[in-house]
Amino acid sequence: MQQNLNTNIKLTDKSEAIFFGKPEKYDYSKFSSIDEFGWDDELMNKLTPLAEKLNLSQESVELLMELALEMSQKQKAQYEKDEEQKQVENILNYNKLFSEDNELPKVNSIQIRKFMELANGAYSDFATPKLKEILEKTGLVYHPEMIKMFHKIGVLSQEDNLSHCGTPSIEELTPAQILYGTSN
Repeated sequence: MQQNLNTNIKLTDKSEAIFFGKPEKYDYSKFSSIDEFGWDDELMNKLTPLAEKLNLSQESVELLMELALEMSQKQKAQYEKDEEQKQVENILNYNKLFSEDNELPKVNSIQIRKFMELANGAYSDFATPKLKEILEKTGLVYHPEMIKMFHKIGVLSQEDNLSHCGTPSIEELTPAQILYGTSN
């Protein structure tokens, strides 16, 4: 009876036979060159003993890895979508904070236009390209505190007659300017 039961339990389709029967060594080279896969040696070291324990063939492991790659790509896309949505929400929040800030002129006034001209001028003149990239990427370029900071820089640069070209070279300064500074 036992022998009869064993003969009835078997794979019937030869194509299914490739899913079982571990090779001498699993070859992951097909996946190690894929940038999107996010190759992780620690996880791969966990996969090999598990695949061996389950007696998985090379083809089975590759199918699992392809599925993991697809899942990883979907998660990455969802993360990026969530981050974009979060940035939009932050910008909307910053705009609300801007309109509620008592230190700032009210929107649609001549004062706000002058305020923003100074802030934008200082931003253009003094923010480095890397800082601009960071502020744009994070949405902080819309934050009222950042706008107030650049406005203050604009005011100070006008008062001190600063230029975005930098300070004059020492040859251009008089001895009094060297000793006492260039501010009026």
